[in-house]
Amino acid sequence: MKGIFTFMVAIMLSAPAFAVDFSGKVGVASDNYFRGVNMSDGLGYSGQINLGFDNGFFAGASVMSLDEHSDLMTSALVGYSGNLGDVNFSVAYVDRGFQGINIDGWEEVNVYADFDLFGVYYSKGLDDAGDFYKVESSALKYVDVAYGDWDNAGSFWEVSKSFDLAAGSLKVGYVDHDSNDDDFADKITDVDNFYVGYSYNF
Repeated sequence: MKGIFTFMVAIMLSAPAFAVDFSGKVGVASDNYFRGVNMSDGLGYSGQINLGFDNGFFAGASVMSLDEHSDLMTSALVGYSGNLGDVNFSVAYVDRGFQGINIDGWEEVNVYADFDLFGVYYSKGLDDAGDFYKVESSALKYVDVAYGDWDNAGSFWEVSKSFDLAAGSLKVGYVDHDSNDDDFADKITDVDNFYVGYSYNF
């Protein structure tokens, strides 16, 4: 399947002189969450770079620190984005892996559709990798909400709010994963379920 990655990169590079938009972000958070799972179990950092072409193709790469700050989860992707009427969509091939830790990575194909007030994300794991889906909404006035389910790790709810701050974004959130057996009163007083992070955009 990595031939898909090479093929799509070749398309982007062999296309006529399209304008290229380069962007990225670096961030730090009290906890690094991925699909409802606390990956860092404490202070973590992350980084991401993106290339966007005006023909709709894009590529990107990202890293996220794990429990040991020298251990990383990595992602590389290529895809295409566009719109169908009022619906914005994207389709991407993603290769996820790990550095510094003996865990196998996986490949997946991701589809995202943005219906303005809510978005739907579906990830189809390739080979034996698990599938994942998430439904998120910004329809509520004060917070964003999301529900996701991952074959590899179970389901979760997330409530969050982002604020623009100094050329970046400050995000505060709460994650309730189905592996947490506490009752509701304990959950909302457990600081391990809350996180705060700041990312600087460039």
